[in-house]
Amino acid sequence: MAEINVTPLVDVMLVLLIIFMVTTVAVEQEKTEKQKQESIKDKTESLVELNLPVTPENPLVADPETDKLVVVVDRNLRVFVVKGVTGAGGEDPIADCSNQLKATDSAAWQGCFALVFAALDRNHRLLKKGLYLEADADTPYGFVSGVLETVRGIGVESVDIVTNPSFENVLESDTR
Repeated sequence: MAEINVTPLVDVMLVLLIIFMVTTVAVEQEKTEKQKQESIKDKTESLVELNLPVTPENPLVADPETDKLVVVVDRNLRVFVVKGVTGAGGEDPIADCSNQLKATDSAAWQGCFALVFAALDRNHRLLKKGLYLEADADTPYGFVSGVLETVRGIGVESVDIVTNPSFENVLESDTR
């Protein structure tokens, strides 16, 4: 036989083609998922500067396209209610307890809790979906728990607390 047998060459080429097609699809899906996660992270950053509490790596991320109400508590004890997790920039607070920043007694904050109750009580239709709570890590625990108790008093069944899921990144930066 003077001719070269190309059948094995074609078989090998077809197998390689199939392998490349499968890996390309997998790489594209991974790239798309990574871009989606980065987009979600960008959209969920609040325009009110918050130092969210750090938690261990958590795959659950707040949906930036949500229409749930978000209660934002900043370090100055100002409470904002916004629709969606895109931030509270430019919004007026519904309650401002900044003049009681040094208070440790929950009775000092009751006026703010009443304002939070009044603002949320008008939104029963939206509250059926639940809400997100974003609170700065430097906010007194008693104030955040008082806001949470006020929300529960309205009858909200589902409250998701938004935290900073980059636990490992914070640990790495602290050890340097």
